[in-house]
Amino acid sequence: TILDARTRRTRSTKDTLEGHVRTRIYAHVTHTSHAMSMFGSLTSGSWFGSSKEGGEGADKFETDPNKLFHEFPHPENWKDRVDELVKRFGGDGGEIPSAMCPLGDRKATARRFLVARKYSLDDAEAALREAMEWRKTVKIGDAVGVDAILAATPRWDLLADNRKIMIGTPFLCYTKQGFPVYLLRLGKGDSALATSASEETHIYSTIIRGEHLVKSIIPEATARAKKLIEEGKEQEAANADYNSLVDKQVVIIDMDGLGMSALRALYVLKTINSVASHNYPELSKAIYVVNAPSVFDYLWSAVKPLLAVHTQHKIKIFSQPEEQYAGIQKLLNDEDIPDFLVPEGKPAGAKDTVTTVDGFMPKAVKAMDDWLRSLTKSGKAEALDSEAVSATIEKMAAIEINEDYAAEKAE
Repeated sequence: TILDARTRRTRSTKDTLEGHVRTRIYAHVTHTSHAMSMFGSLTSGSWFGSSKEGGEGADKFETDPNKLFHEFPHPENWKDRVDELVKRFGGDGGEIPSAMCPLGDRKATARRFLVARKYSLDDAEAALREAMEWRKTVKIGDAVGVDAILAATPRWDLLADNRKIMIGTPFLCYTKQGFPVYLLRLGKGDSALATSASEETHIYSTIIRGEHLVKSIIPEATARAKKLIEEGKEQEAANADYNSLVDKQVVIIDMDGLGMSALRALYVLKTINSVASHNYPELSKAIYVVNAPSVFDYLWSAVKPLLAVHTQHKIKIFSQPEEQYAGIQKLLNDEDIPDFLVPEGKPAGAKDTVTTVDGFMPKAVKAMDDWLRSLTKSGKAEALDSEAVSATIEKMAAIEINEDYAAEKAE
C-alpha cells in the first residue's frame, strides 16, 4: 500500500512537472507565433516595407545573393506610370502637398505610393488621396492636421511615454552605402506603460517621427550623399532617377530581452505602423532583426514562403552574436555599431545610442526635439527675437564705428 501510494505520488509529480513544461513551451511558442504574426504585418508597412508587396514581375524576381540590398522589380514603363499618377493631381501634381514630399519631390513620392500598391495607378491614387486627407484631419489635442500639430506646443508628455516604451533612436548613423539607420530595442521598453499609454501617444509620436524623417533626416542624408558623390565616392543610397535623393533608411530591430511581458511593445509597434504604412510608405531599404529568439528562426522559415520575394530579401534575421555582428559590419563601420551588439573581444562600439526607461536621450533624439521646437509658434518667435537682437547688435556696432570715424575726421 505504501509503495503504491509513493508510486502514485511520483506519477502525479511527474505529470504535474510535464504539464508545467508543456504549458511553458506552448506559451513560449504561442507568444512567439503572435510576435511572428505581428512582425509579418509590420514588414509589409511604411518604415518597414511596402503595404502591398508583389507587383508585376515580382513572382519572377531574381536576386543576387551577393547583393546587400535589392530593388523592387519596377515594370519597364514605371516612369510613365509615375507621370500619369502625378497628372491625376493636377498637371504638375500641384495638389500633392509639398510638405509630405521629401525635398518637395512629388514624383519620387508618387513612385513610393505606386510601389506600395504594386504599381496599380487606381490603388496608388486612392492611397495618396487618403494620406492627403489624413494630413488634414488627424487630431492631437486641439490641433487638427499635421501642419497645425507641428506648429502647436510640442506634447513632450506623449513623446516621453513613447520613448520609454519604444526604446531606440530616430537616427543612429549612416550605413557604408549612405542610408540613415533607425534603431529599435523592443525588449528593453516599459511593458507596463505600453499597456496604459493612450493611442494618442503613439499617433503623435508617429507623426513627429515621420515628419522628422521626411523634413530633416532625408534632406541631410541627401546633401551628404551629393557631397560625397562630388568627391568621387560612390553612394548606393542616392537615387539617380531623382537628383540623388536618399529617401530610404535601414531599420535595425533588436529583440534582446523580448519576453512575454515585453511582447506588449509589439502591439504598440503594430499600432504605430498601421498609421505610418498609410501615410509614410516605402521608406525602408532593409530590416535587420537581431538577437532573435531561437524559435523565431523556425517560425520565420514557415512565414517566409508566403511573402513576396522582394520582401523576403528586405528582411535579414540573426540570432547568433558572431553571425549578426558580421552581418552588421557589412552595413556599419565598427565605431558606429552599438556597444550592446558588439561581441566580447571585438572593437569597442558606440555608447549611449538609444533612449532608456529612466529618461535618457541620445544626441539624435535631442536633435529631433530641437527640430520640433523650431517648428512651433513659440520656437519661431524665439528665433525671430534672436535675429532681432543680432541685427540690433550689428547696427550698434556700425554706429560706434561711424562715431569713431567722425571723431577722427574732426581731429
